[in-house]
Amino acid sequence: MYNGLNEQQVQERVSQGLTNKSDLHLTRSYEDIIRSNTLTYFNIVNAVLFVIVLTTGHLKNGMFFITIIVNSLIGIYQEIKAKKLLEKMEIMVAAKVPVCRSGQWKEIPVDEIVQDDLIRLESGMQIPADCLLLDGYLEVDESLLTGESEHVSHYADDEVSAGTVCMSGSCSAKVLRVGKECASSKIMEEARKYSKVKSELNENLNRLIRIVSVAIIPTGLILFATQYWLLNLTWQDAALKTVAAVVGMIPEGLVVLTSIALAVSTMRLSRRSVLVQDLFSIESLARVDVLCLDKTGTLTQGSMKVNELKPLLDHTRSYAEGIICSFMAAEEKPNATAKAMTEYFGRSEVFHVDSYLPFSSARKYTAAHILNEGTFYLGAVNFLFPKGCPAANRYLSQYTSEGKRVLILGRSKAPAIAEEGVPDDLDPVAMIMITDVLRDNVQEIMSYFQKQDVSLKVISGDDAATVSSLALQAGIPGAEHYVDMSTASASMAALAENHTVFGRVTPDQKKALIEALQENGHTVAMTGDGVNDVPALKTADVGVAMAAGASAAKDSANLVLLDNDFAHMPDIVDEGRRVINNISRAASMYLVKTVFSILLSLYVILLRQEYPFLPVHLTLITAVGVGIPTFLLQMEPSFERVKGAFFTPAFRNAVPAAVTVFLTALFCLAVRYMFHLPIERYYGIFVALTGYIYLYTLFRVYYPPTKIRIAVIAAMAVLLVLVLTLVPELFSVNFQFQDLAALMVGFAIIPFLNAALARAYDWIRKKTNRRKVVRHGKKNRSSMAAGS
Repeated sequence: MYNGLNEQQVQERVSQGLTNKSDLHLTRSYEDIIRSNTLTYFNIVNAVLFVIVLTTGHLKNGMFFITIIVNSLIGIYQEIKAKKLLEKMEIMVAAKVPVCRSGQWKEIPVDEIVQDDLIRLESGMQIPADCLLLDGYLEVDESLLTGESEHVSHYADDEVSAGTVCMSGSCSAKVLRVGKECASSKIMEEARKYSKVKSELNENLNRLIRIVSVAIIPTGLILFATQYWLLNLTWQDAALKTVAAVVGMIPEGLVVLTSIALAVSTMRLSRRSVLVQDLFSIESLARVDVLCLDKTGTLTQGSMKVNELKPLLDHTRSYAEGIICSFMAAEEKPNATAKAMTEYFGRSEVFHVDSYLPFSSARKYTAAHILNEGTFYLGAVNFLFPKGCPAANRYLSQYTSEGKRVLILGRSKAPAIAEEGVPDDLDPVAMIMITDVLRDNVQEIMSYFQKQDVSLKVISGDDAATVSSLALQAGIPGAEHYVDMSTASASMAALAENHTVFGRVTPDQKKALIEALQENGHTVAMTGDGVNDVPALKTADVGVAMAAGASAAKDSANLVLLDNDFAHMPDIVDEGRRVINNISRAASMYLVKTVFSILLSLYVILLRQEYPFLPVHLTLITAVGVGIPTFLLQMEPSFERVKGAFFTPAFRNAVPAAVTVFLTALFCLAVRYMFHLPIERYYGIFVALTGYIYLYTLFRVYYPPTKIRIAVIAAMAVLLVLVLTLVPELFSVNFQFQDLAALMVGFAIIPFLNAALARAYDWIRKKTNRRKVVRHGKKNRSSMAAGS
């Protein structure tokens, strides 16, 4: 009999590198964090531009680089802070496995397993390494390796692979291969790699960065050539104006703000005992419009209570209790139901169990062969008696309407447990009624989701009528619309849309229901804690697991509730919406600069004009109009559900404001040439009006006004006026009393101009979308005609 390793043998294997340590980590290393926040493409471009400014001798125009340094430092600080917090929390939910060393059993993290260790595999675990089974029995989900969802039975002397999931049973096993030596290591790495949350925010940002990255270098070279050779500016002036244009096109603040906002959001969630395992899952939370709940641990407290035992036919109560006691004695890894029955009936071998089949969520029953008594099956009524059970049927509707779960104990004369399904000669012995205890605050939580326009779906392996009764008690709208998935015949898409409660659901059906909801255009969150929830958690846009749940469920989820309290879900959804809504608003402000810089660059190149800004002007405008206010308003409550593409509302606000800046530049140039203004007075009028446009846009983006919003915008207006009047030399501006006339005209016209441009933008988008719909309809009709 194999007894495992001693400590000396363990150390030898550690020194040889034969450990199960994984290279995959939840957080990046300190080196990666510093590198990702400093050695970025935009930071390098800004550094080159800063050097160019230094060579011109106009040092004050290099102030934009201070912003780059500050942004990088804040990003590094926030991400390191989040990293430390996440690592502490990760330890709390790290998967552990029982291991025998020096004759003593203890639990260790899976990373500390070494080759030849003796470990214990149990239901709910993800197998941590390639192993040889030494005894017992396991049902394993090998879909990670084979793509097939059917469970495979394994016995002593069988090998099982790392990454597969124990669905039922338990056994001792010897570790054969660890880490990258495991047969499935490459598949596991790929599975982890492609299980990342799809993020529209991340995709849109990367697309914007790629476009700008490609455009800025050739645009900058053309701008410099136009102003130096065609306009005969000095190389210093041409360089400064080119730097202003290129700096204006770079949305570096938006990228940094997004990273900081997500890191801060992660820390805010951690204070509510929520571990975020994927940063961009926060965005998916903001878009969730359907929440799928597993009854146990969400609607209910996760604790169960046996209410009653009802003998059937001519069987006695004492006989049924003795059989159930024997069942419980054979169960090595009791689930919540088994624990409730153990508490009620006890756990003793009244009858001798010589073979035992553990419970599986796929088959919905457990079985045992009892010496001299026959083979007994304990589970759901309609799974053990698919053709009906007259002795039990007359009681079922009464108990299920009361929200009670009903299990039935059946007896067969067969000499062994059936390999597939249940035998035909099964006779009912007794019914066991069990109740789930609802959470104290469950009605408040369900009411919150109803108000937030989030549909609720309850997906459970229990009887549909029982779950429906509990869901009605919890206050879930439409809970009376339930379906028994073991007998359902309609399409999955129709079932998913037309029902609220789904009973007798298998793990594969849970996954299929979520896929159907996604195909119908919904963003779906799924909560669960059992191994039967793993396929659904992986499929959902956001998977939420309980820390007390199966290790495979925690590994599959994007978020883990460390205190197992479902009451945190409203806070989690609110946090997702808050951070994404505020990033979207901030994006509007950052994109104004990018869009008008592109427009002004085209104007300069095509009409051979001077660029109307200096770098120092953009530094002031973006600090007062974007950087400071968006940072201060980033933590504001904002709980509207996020809909549509991320940049759609951002460009809706940014484009009219950017065109307003562009037209204001033309107006200021006209005033300059008409009245022969010195360049500093022209700069003063243009910078003041551009700052006004930014503050007006800030008001529109953060509408409706609140006390904090009004205070921030007012403070920025005061700051802009103070800077322009107290230190005009620093920003190369100057004002005369007569300049007030041009400023007053601009202040009066800009709101109306901006509003007109916004309406024009909406009209163009509406026309464009209508044409797309018409083209799409024609294409569909053509396809149908060709098919017929």
